[in-house]
Amino acid sequence: MKLTYNQIIKELNNFADAHLEIETFGNGDLWEVVQHNQLGNFQYPLLWIVDKPATVGSNVFTWNFQAIYIDIVRKDESNENDVKSDAVQVLIDLIAYLEQQSGTSAIGVNWNQVQLERGGTVEMFSERFEDDLSGASISLGLKIPQIYNECVIPKT
Repeated sequence: MKLTYNQIIKELNNFADAHLEIETFGNGDLWEVVQHNQLGNFQYPLLWIVDKPATVGSNVFTWNFQAIYIDIVRKDESNENDVKSDAVQVLIDLIAYLEQQSGTSAIGVNWNQVQLERGGTVEMFSERFEDDLSGASISLGLKIPQIYNECVIPKT
């Protein structure tokens, strides 16, 4: 079974598009979000996916990511606890979404063969970045069976 990087990002984007508490979805390096001059480029709350090293195992391949929910905290910090609470709930929603996937999706992912691996902790942060952003993050892994067989290589 193939589960490509593009398929995963599209599925995560589909989740973000459908979720009522996410305004913007993106992926890439975290610095692309947290540079002070980037604030105007996003509508918050933002779900951002950071690539982590993929792992190769015996007959398995695991795509690894860090999912980060980010929102703006008011200058008087009156909504800081609300932002952190929403962030954790949205990340739990993401886990539930991935856990409940079954069958083959519209973009060709056979979810019956994908095993979700999650990190053990949700890490909340407050005003970590210059733009008064707070939120939470969690590590996710998508493990798929992998046959390392020369016969499946597209070659002549």
